[in-house]
Amino acid sequence: MGAISFYLKPIAEKAETTDYGKGTKFAKKGKPENAAIYLQWKYNGKRLRFHTKHSINPKNWSKAKQRVKSNTQTAADGQHSLNDLLDNLEQVLQRAYNTEIKNGIPQPDVLKQHLINFINQNEKTDTGPTLYKLIERFINNEIHYKGAGKAKNTIGKYKTTLAHLQAFEKAHRYPIDFNTITLDFFYKFVAYLKSITIKDKDGTVIQVGLAQNSIAKDIQVIKTFMNEALDLGYTTNIQHKHKKFFAAWEAVDAVYLSEKEIMSLFKYDLSKHKRYEQVRDLFVFGCYTGLRFSDYSGVKPENIVDIDGDLFIKLVTIKTGEQVIIPCNPVVLQIFDKYGENPNRLPKTISNQKFNEYIKEACKVAKMDDTGRLIGEPDRPLYDCISSHTARRSFATNLYLEGYPTIEIMKITGHRTEKAFLTYIKVSKLDAAKRLSAHIKLRWSEKLMKIV
Repeated sequence: MGAISFYLKPIAEKAETTDYGKGTKFAKKGKPENAAIYLQWKYNGKRLRFHTKHSINPKNWSKAKQRVKSNTQTAADGQHSLNDLLDNLEQVLQRAYNTEIKNGIPQPDVLKQHLINFINQNEKTDTGPTLYKLIERFINNEIHYKGAGKAKNTIGKYKTTLAHLQAFEKAHRYPIDFNTITLDFFYKFVAYLKSITIKDKDGTVIQVGLAQNSIAKDIQVIKTFMNEALDLGYTTNIQHKHKKFFAAWEAVDAVYLSEKEIMSLFKYDLSKHKRYEQVRDLFVFGCYTGLRFSDYSGVKPENIVDIDGDLFIKLVTIKTGEQVIIPCNPVVLQIFDKYGENPNRLPKTISNQKFNEYIKEACKVAKMDDTGRLIGEPDRPLYDCISSHTARRSFATNLYLEGYPTIEIMKITGHRTEKAFLTYIKVSKLDAAKRLSAHIKLRWSEKLMKIV
């Protein structure tokens, strides 16, 4: 059984010709004519020839590779790579043969119909909805739920997943559309994500394969796209709902700072390191407000409000669009006094990347270098485990350990379920034991009072 091949056939022949292979003749003189691209396959004593409905200038064709010389050359729609189309036709033909052979050796016309259906489907989707077009609508924030637009971070996740899908499609020559998001796609896509090589600016490999939670995030986003496609009536494919079409999330190994550690950091003299001092103060502000970095680094004067003589932070969060009102404790008020000359009474804002770099250095100077805080990396010093998000996690964990109602903390952190919240906070076994001990003492005190 011969291999599937592609060749050119002139659309219009001229008298003087030269051979370009496969017995095809083209004009010697003048500008080369466009030639039609044909698929050919000899199998089991039968021969299939199929016109792909595309043509090309012969000088742009590689006879050895049986493909267009430039991978950037697109099909007639201007959106899809012509080489990708040829690869897809080859795959469609092979799959069709494997399916039809179960009923005996298929006739060329039977296999040709599979190719025709594929071509017609592509032509139909070029002017109609496609998965990529639907993703663009998500990225453009056109698709809302309950009238609320998506946050910037969510849009970023959509863009990341789109980039991964496009890279996978190119690497594996696997067409991405509503009907191809199958369980087989899931297996191949996850394997691809686990093989991605991540390099730094110098080209040095710093990681092989995406982290498990990054993979889980991509799969979650793809499910979101496909569920919307079902709602819109774009597809009837429901394989993304299969129980195996699932990537598990791993518990994040992260740290929090206790109340004592936060105060120790806040009181440490960093006056000789002004940049670190300002980042430290903003970090501590985050520890006592529970806001995300995108929120606590962007507090404006109008967000600081006086209610019945007390100061509160009142703002609409960037990620969720929910309004939060947070009381200012004495440490926050002290920070306001320190930076009273600034319009928002806080240190100047810097990028999240720079913030994470400086807060580690500030904590290192403050001698926060004990180890054993991360289970996966027990030798990693505490200062190297701290980032802008540690502030928010510390806020939630400390309040929880103090016995503050979980549901009330969740109103500030934005967690929708207690299960998600308890996964987010970092409570060690010792912390849990201490909290239980305090609870027992309180309960026994109440019982003794009742007895008396």
